Amino acid sequence: MLSVLLVGSAMMIVSLAITILLFAAASRLLLWLSDTKTTRWPQMAAAFNLAIASLWILAVLTGSVWGWALLYMALGLFDALEPALYFSIVSFTTVGYGDVVLAPGWRLLAGMTATHGLLTFGLFTAFLVEVFNLPARTRAKP
Repeated sequence: MLSVLLVGSAMMIVSLAITILLFAAASRLLLWLSDTKTTRWPQMAAAFNLAIASLWILAVLTGSVWGWALLYMALGLFDALEPALYFSIVSFTTVGYGDVVLAPGWRLLAGMTATHGLLTFGLFTAFLVEVFNLPARTRAKP
């Protein structure tokens, strides 16, 4: 049980650290783009920022789900990629259908995957709030 907790914790820590770094990079990119006035119409700036943020979130979400699926495969918990990805998505989004389950010794990983998903979706929410506040922050600059 301790080894399962260590593996799951290491996965969460590494993945969340990567997620935070990617969101920091996206924030810097959006600030740089707003400073360089890449959009000619100020009304389009919010839509442009939201489009970039949505694509960034999709990339981070996809990477996280694939990371868990690859971990399941590396641990030998699934013999094919499709069920590993399916289980990863179902667990990460906390849907938890229960039609595919992990072996009894590894079930804690499912809960850790769900916890990671909850934390990641919380980061998505904070990131989107930041994106929506970006036009106001850039207008306030002297």
